[in-house]
Amino acid sequence: MTKSSTYYWVLSALMSVITLIASYVVVPFGAIPFTLQTLAVILTGLLLPRKYAAVAMLLNAILLFMFKGAFIYSPSFGFIIGFIVAMIFASQNPALENGWKVLTIRAIVMNIIIFLCGLTYMYLALNFLLDSPITWMQTLMSGMIIFLPTDIIKNVAAISLALVLKKRLVL
Repeated sequence: MTKSSTYYWVLSALMSVITLIASYVVVPFGAIPFTLQTLAVILTGLLLPRKYAAVAMLLNAILLFMFKGAFIYSPSFGFIIGFIVAMIFASQNPALENGWKVLTIRAIVMNIIIFLCGLTYMYLALNFLLDSPITWMQTLMSGMIIFLPTDIIKNVAAISLALVLKKRLVL
């Protein structure tokens, strides 16, 4: 059964709003809290075809700007860019099977892309835009290493949700 493009545009808009809402869900975890935003981002990439997933994350970036204010100078803005880039390179490909192994590989690739964009921007923003010198090791520690345990949990949750939703939504 093929879905019309309207179906995917609606899912795109829905996933962008879910991602926005997830960015407000803050879970205290030690000194640095985390949000559920990356869970929603990975889920979007696992559910939607490339074009629609990228549009969902672009719309999410616009919504974040509207609701959370200007954030281009924020060191974390690179992660928002990474969300869009990850959707272009690692989101759903209808030609591939969608078993848990394929979904796991795609989730890992999306995380790698998000971290590459996010950490690079964080390093450049802190060193050149905000004049707060930081080393690459400090960037890795503050922008990735401390979040890896929770990102693994969020990826397992996103993959599990994707497997269930793919059956329910007939994607």
